[in-house]
Amino acid sequence: MKLNLESNLLILHITVIVWGFTGILGALITINEAHLVWYRVLIAFVSLFIYFKWKKRNIRVSTNVFLKLFFTGAIVGLHWILFFGAIKNSTVSVAMVCLSSLTLFTAILEPILNKTKISRLEVIVGLLIIFGIYLIFKFETQYKVGIIMGLSSAL
Repeated sequence: MKLNLESNLLILHITVIVWGFTGILGALITINEAHLVWYRVLIAFVSLFIYFKWKKRNIRVSTNVFLKLFFTGAIVGLHWILFFGAIKNSTVSVAMVCLSSLTLFTAILEPILNKTKISRLEVIVGLLIIFGIYLIFKFETQYKVGIIMGLSSAL
């Protein structure tokens, strides 16, 4: 299915809105981060199960594929628990700034894993983000746990 420019822009804007509200909703929802992630996973599982049954698509996978999906899901689940924990232990803005350190971790880890050259620009941007986090941490020491969880969620 090929989409035109307008459709692609609409999808992009919807995605930005959804991502923007994730942090806000995480702050407004009063249950702890582990339960919040559990319910998100449950809703996604039930929705996908119904979709695949409705489309009459086979959802069986090999053990190897299942293990890859399982461990990928576990990593994503841990990311979400840490991200929502960062929101609960600090503020949405602090958690989002910490999450933006993802660029530094990606700039360093991707070349190591793919055996390619490290991008100097990406490392510089990542270091600027870490400096920004340091400035926040310097003045907002009550957010220590949130900052650690936010940085961990980015890793």
